Amino acid sequence: MTAPEERKPMVDVAALRQLPPALVRERLGDGNYGGLHRRPDREMQRIWQEAVAETRALLQGGWA
Repeated sequence: MTAPEERKPMVDVAALRQLPPALVRERLGDGNYGGLHRRPDREMQRIWQEAVAETRALLQGGWA
């Protein structure tokens, strides 16, 4: 299956927090909270690098 090319509208996260998990899954559908379904590899690499750095900081107790 190919990912859609169009940008998905952003989800109202505050509204999702008010719902039970089953309804959240139903509303999200494909799991995309909004934005593009696909990104270039270079962008994804930067996103993952930042996520790893933040996770390491949390594990080491260094995130304020």
